[in-house]
Amino acid sequence: MVTAVNSAPMVGATRTAAEARCRVCFGLSLLSAATPMFFMAEEIGAQRPYRYNDFLANREDILGERTGSGSALFRFYQDLITLNGRLKPIRGGNIDILHQSNDNRVIAFKRWLAEDQLIVIASLNNDAFASGYRIAKDMLAIPDGEWKEIFNSDAWTYGGQNVGNGGATLASTGGALNPIVPANGFVVLVKQ
Repeated sequence: MVTAVNSAPMVGATRTAAEARCRVCFGLSLLSAATPMFFMAEEIGAQRPYRYNDFLANREDILGERTGSGSALFRFYQDLITLNGRLKPIRGGNIDILHQSNDNRVIAFKRWLAEDQLIVIASLNNDAFASGYRIAKDMLAIPDGEWKEIFNSDAWTYGGQNVGNGGATLASTGGALNPIVPANGFVVLVKQ
């Protein structure tokens, strides 16, 4: 978290920005086709460097942070790990990169298993795409239909700004989709 904001003090808007960036990184790790990993106390926003030779003298108050200033981030980790357990495509091996833009700092990918499909759209841009962000590939990658937002890393409950699709169902046509994407955040859409 400290690295996400160049070692600035973790208060107010700085902590909000740091947590948002950490949520994106963990989301990409857990939802992409790889073995997800996170480091101890990452889930509560640990700020001290890990020290191997005098760990006990420099440890974080993990339980205190879990119910204190790290509670929203802890809730995010709980909910995303629960989602991971519920959605079979996340644990399958199928992945297709639908879109990537270095200029906009956006990536979108699709995960599927049999008929179950989901799309993750993540942004490390400091500004939200509040009018929508067009993701287009082809009709095999993004078939015509309805996609429901089932997860938003920028939700109020996680300490975010609540920019997203509000759990709405979005229509895809002609291999394209236009979801609202939060700043330093991601949304997960499931094909209906």
